[in-house]
Amino acid sequence: MSSEAPTMSFLFSGMKRLIRNVMSSQTPIMSYAGRCPICDRDVTFSSTQAWLRDHLLCSRCGSVPRERALALVLQQVRPDWRSARIHESSPIARGISEKLKKQAKRYVATQFFPASPLGQTVSGFRNENLERQTFASGSFDIVVTLDVLEHVNEPEACFREFERTLAPGGIKIFTAPTHKNRTETARRARFLADGSVEHFGPPEYHGNPVDPRGSLVTFDYGYDLPDLIAQWCGLDTHVHRFHDRLHGVLGEFTEVYVCYRR
Repeated sequence: MSSEAPTMSFLFSGMKRLIRNVMSSQTPIMSYAGRCPICDRDVTFSSTQAWLRDHLLCSRCGSVPRERALALVLQQVRPDWRSARIHESSPIARGISEKLKKQAKRYVATQFFPASPLGQTVSGFRNENLERQTFASGSFDIVVTLDVLEHVNEPEACFREFERTLAPGGIKIFTAPTHKNRTETARRARFLADGSVEHFGPPEYHGNPVDPRGSLVTFDYGYDLPDLIAQWCGLDTHVHRFHDRLHGVLGEFTEVYVCYRR
C-alpha cells in the first residue's frame, strides 16, 4: 500500500497538468481563409470554441461574425456611410465600431453612465440614455447598435427616439439576438423606479464595455420584432440573415435589422 501511494499521487498530478493544458489550449477548432468586410483584406477566420458567434475572430481586426454581418449590410444599404452623420451607442474598441470611428467623418459615440448628467462627455463618450436622448430631432442619417437592445428597459421608448433623431431617409441598423424558437418576444427582467429589478426568468448577463459587472438581459426577442417596431414607431424593417463562410458570418444570431425612416 505504501509503495503504491507515491505512484498514484504522481499519476494524479500528471492528469491534472494534462487537463489544465488541454483546457488552456489555443489550438483552433476551425480555421480557414476568407475575406473580412471590415478590414477589406484577405484574412484567416479562426475559433478556439464551438460558440462561433463570439469566438470566430478575424486575424487582423479581431471582429466577430455579427460585426462583419453589419458591415456587409451597411455597405449594401448605405455605401455613402463615410460621409453620413452616424450615432453609435455602446461601441467597443474593435471591428466595425473602430472602422466607423476612424473613417466616418461625422461619427458620434455614446455610452450610458447613469450617475452622470445626460449630454455631457464622460470618459471620452457622450452620455446618452437611449430611452430619452438629448440629441435634436433629425440629427443623424444612421444610428448603429450592436447587441444593445436586449439590455434596455423600454425598447418602445428607444425606437421612438431612434425615429425622432433620424433624418428623413435615415436608417437604424442593429443586431440583437433573435431566438429561432420564439415567434413572440418575451421580457426577462424589468428595472423598477426604486432601483430594484423584477426578474421573469433566470438572470443572464452579457459583457458591457463600460461596466465590469456586465449588462442584464431584459428581453429575448422573437420573430415578431419587426412588427413590434412598426407598432412602436412606424419604421419599416428589413431583416438580413446570414450563413456566409467567405466573410466569416457563421454561428447563431447573425441577423442584421435595418429600419427605414421614409
